[in-house]
Amino acid sequence: MLNANELCKKTLSFSRDYFLIDMRRDRESFYALTEKDIAENPLCICGVVLNLFMDGELDQADRLIESLPHNQLMDFAKLGLLIVHPRITFKEFFGYLEYLKKNNLQMPNVVLTAGRPMILNGFNDFTRIGPLLQKHRQIFIDDLACLYEKSVCPAIYNLCLAEYFYQLDKTFDAEVLVSRTIKEFDKDSQRRLLFAALYLQTKILIAYGKTVDSESYIKNIRSYVKKTGEAEFSYNIDSAEVMTSFYEGNYALMNRWIKNSSPDEYADFNMLDLYRYMVKVRCYIIKKNYSAAVALLEKLRPLLDAGKRHMDLCELDLLLAITLYRAEKKDLAFDAFERALKIAKRRKYYRLIGDEGPAVLPLLIELIKQEDKSGFSKDYLMMLLEIARNMAVNHPLYLAEEHKGNISFSQRELEVLKLLEQGKSRGQIAECFFISENTVKFHIKNIFTKLEATSVTQAVWLARVQGII
Repeated sequence: MLNANELCKKTLSFSRDYFLIDMRRDRESFYALTEKDIAENPLCICGVVLNLFMDGELDQADRLIESLPHNQLMDFAKLGLLIVHPRITFKEFFGYLEYLKKNNLQMPNVVLTAGRPMILNGFNDFTRIGPLLQKHRQIFIDDLACLYEKSVCPAIYNLCLAEYFYQLDKTFDAEVLVSRTIKEFDKDSQRRLLFAALYLQTKILIAYGKTVDSESYIKNIRSYVKKTGEAEFSYNIDSAEVMTSFYEGNYALMNRWIKNSSPDEYADFNMLDLYRYMVKVRCYIIKKNYSAAVALLEKLRPLLDAGKRHMDLCELDLLLAITLYRAEKKDLAFDAFERALKIAKRRKYYRLIGDEGPAVLPLLIELIKQEDKSGFSKDYLMMLLEIARNMAVNHPLYLAEEHKGNISFSQRELEVLKLLEQGKSRGQIAECFFISENTVKFHIKNIFTKLEATSVTQAVWLARVQGII
């Protein structure tokens, strides 16, 4: 247990070599502080408040912020806490930045991303400012200079705009902008931003249908952040690696993460792990553990409601809809799906819906067949369907249910599988083994049945993922 003096020293070094994840590990020490400790080391209260933010105890955090003593140091600390407050409004956020700018003050220790792979949806949900980004470019850049090095503020603006364009399905515009930012962020002081830029870049590559090797991609990110701040990113880098692997159907990587690194929602539940929880829900869906997926999502809902995290609430209901649909609870699934679609339509989270590809495709198709009963225009649903369909075609294994690893194949079936992997036709395979094409078709039918596949491409992918070939 750390004493008040030690905690105060750590708090002073916050964001340089002491990060939110470290503050979380010291949570019990912060919560054990007495009134006397805080009176002697008032800066320690910042650690208490930030932990309350992570616990979702926002009302208690507000009372502590209001109780802060009034002096120059603590007024400055209070302003920093208000800037990262989970339910800060857009107007309040930029009002505080205008105050800093007017008084020629800087607050470089403020963490907006919190180690997460997004700028607009990091510690706070700023996705709603998207429409204003294009109209007020210079104002945004000038205000951001209160929190970041002035030289990189135009690049931060570009990354925010790229994230917004991506959600609008303007992937080319997003790609151009994010490519410009990576070089600007390739410096020790901007690792948080580089992580977000690289993550968006890989999402764009996936949207274009590219096969992204998740392990080599993440290795690239790790090489960038290792020198400074790996402790701040490691837990979310691991999760990003798993998230990327879903498009490959890499069950082995997923299972290692679940066993060794995934957050335990029944232990220290905290909002710093929000991105990781969303990844874990997808693992539950793949493993057909639907009750665990629903329980985790509903545990998150009140905290997301309190923080007014619109994008996360949209994702929550989307994943809930997919879970319930696969559990054959269709009425409940479409209730959740319609909630997600309402948020997505109002805030233009088109890719958030469409990126679920094969997992969301059947819900969209069924909703479109209901014609006017859904309450959504056909144009809106068809736009989402087009995004989801492209993702389903390019990434058919995304969130595919996990198959058993004890499937047995005959020697001939394994040989046929390997030739299919090489792109051989049924006729060529028949020639190779001096058998009829009907016999080849029989072997392929057995392969499909054992792998629960519906095409040669899917069968080859599943066989690779399970180490069969």
